[in-house]
Amino acid sequence: MKNNHNYIITGGKEGKQRLDMLSEALYQYTRSLLLAQGISVGQSFLDLGCGGGNVSLLAAEMVSETGNVTAVDFDEKIVALARQDAAAANVKNISFEVKSAYDITYNNQFDTAYARFLLSHLKDPLQAFQNMVAGAKPGGKVIVEDVHFSGHFCYPECTAFDKYVHYYTKAAHQNGHNAEIGPTLFGMFQHAGLEKIGFDVIVPSFNSGPGKWMACITLDRIKDSLVREAITNEHTITKMLSELEEFTKNEQTIMSLPHIFRVWGTKST
Repeated sequence: MKNNHNYIITGGKEGKQRLDMLSEALYQYTRSLLLAQGISVGQSFLDLGCGGGNVSLLAAEMVSETGNVTAVDFDEKIVALARQDAAAANVKNISFEVKSAYDITYNNQFDTAYARFLLSHLKDPLQAFQNMVAGAKPGGKVIVEDVHFSGHFCYPECTAFDKYVHYYTKAAHQNGHNAEIGPTLFGMFQHAGLEKIGFDVIVPSFNSGPGKWMACITLDRIKDSLVREAITNEHTITKMLSELEEFTKNEQTIMSLPHIFRVWGTKST
């Protein structure tokens, strides 16, 4: 398996907990996107880089028992946890596979090939994207959601928040990833020869709830990478986490997720 993922965010059980919170915050946004793109009963759906399987479960409900979802992620531990969630919910139309996005070999198989927050974590996002396109049926949909990380904002100003955004972006860059990939996706779809390409940009923003806690939790999940990469030290991170926690608890403050670019297109027939 080609493994140049080297995620900067802690995986496994801790990673799954973070992804569950993120998916709760984004549920209404992703669901409305999939509905608008025609995801419906009886279809086949690829969730590439499925993580904790949250979108996989959503898609499984939308395609119903006559449809099927193939959920792929390279993190064996997180896939095992996703399988447990599906079993607990008695969802039987999801097939989970432990595999790198670089190594999938699907060909004209899915009505929809989808990835959320995958390409920004890869050293070779184009290869993974080309694999997605290959997996879609002629006339099928390709949908990607990914971040423009510096598009975060908070109000009022919070020094710890600004440092967090800077440190995350730097850690991603030092690992060969592109946390600013969002604006490039439209061109990626064009170069792949997809048709009927469209996009929008959302900035989910919160004064409370899971979405507002994402900065604090993500900083905690990348602290090992920040220290390992000599971007900052444990003392600074501890101080930042304390400041971010206080800011997050205050329901008079506002915090956003990154800009999320959502791009879709149709594979030519």
